[in-house]
Amino acid sequence: MRPIHSKITLLLAALNLSLSVPSIGEARSRKKPTTSTSKKASSKSSKSKSSAKNSHSSSRRGRHSYDIRSRARGRYYAAQAPSEEQLEKMRQDSIRLRTGGTAPVQKVSEKGTQSNELLTTRFRRADSTLSRADIRELYFSVDGREDTAPFLSKIEAEADRLIEGKNFTEALKTVQQGLWRTPTHIGLIKRACDLSLHLKSSRFNTYMYQLVELLSMIAHTGDGSSFDKAIQVRSLDDALLFEQHWNETPREEILASREQTNKGKDYVVVEIQGSGKGKTQQHYYLIQPTLTPSATTKK
Repeated sequence: MRPIHSKITLLLAALNLSLSVPSIGEARSRKKPTTSTSKKASSKSSKSKSSAKNSHSSSRRGRHSYDIRSRARGRYYAAQAPSEEQLEKMRQDSIRLRTGGTAPVQKVSEKGTQSNELLTTRFRRADSTLSRADIRELYFSVDGREDTAPFLSKIEAEADRLIEGKNFTEALKTVQQGLWRTPTHIGLIKRACDLSLHLKSSRFNTYMYQLVELLSMIAHTGDGSSFDKAIQVRSLDDALLFEQHWNETPREEILASREQTNKGKDYVVVEIQGSGKGKTQQHYYLIQPTLTPSATTKK
């Protein structure tokens, strides 16, 4: 009986040993989840760090919902050339709506008027075939009527009031009224971009095209480093808009702006904060005289 008892004891000991000690394969499989979770945790932390860096860099870039200069480089807008029939129809509408009445104050038969209105129509339609010279001609040619400046000031004030009251739909309609009178008004175009983007309007690409082409044209007039190399603009407001949205200078870094005369010409000098502590930079803008179409006649 003893040999049998000893055999049973050895068998139970071996069975107990096999149940308590895992195999090598099982040991490896148990270690895998811990390593994979640690890798996931490290990847998540790296992703969160990279996203934090990206958000920080984007906030330093100007906190805009769209980057104007990157769109200028990549032409990220739907520009297209309209047909002759569309041009003619829009030219007639443009003349009628810009004059604020049922009859135009300009004679359509005059070649100068036809050329100017045709450029205006193509600009409204985001025609990508417009040259920089065409954009310049449009920008520096303004409506010479005496009530234009007060009208635009009223439009800007009303639009800002509606925006402050979060009535964005009516604000966009008000801005569009001002753009019918002066289609190259940079301040109104910038508002139209912001409003149409917020309202998800299909007109956003058109307004973006207009803003990019105007600022790009202005950027090619000078580098702003001196009076002789001054950037040419229509007004002080346009100089500040260019400084913020093309030069991407944060508003808090614009320390001052002043009007100054040099060699009989009117300039705007914008003082901005420099890279070093206590250092400042000056950017020079020439207030270029605007051209009034000579073919304008009073009714």
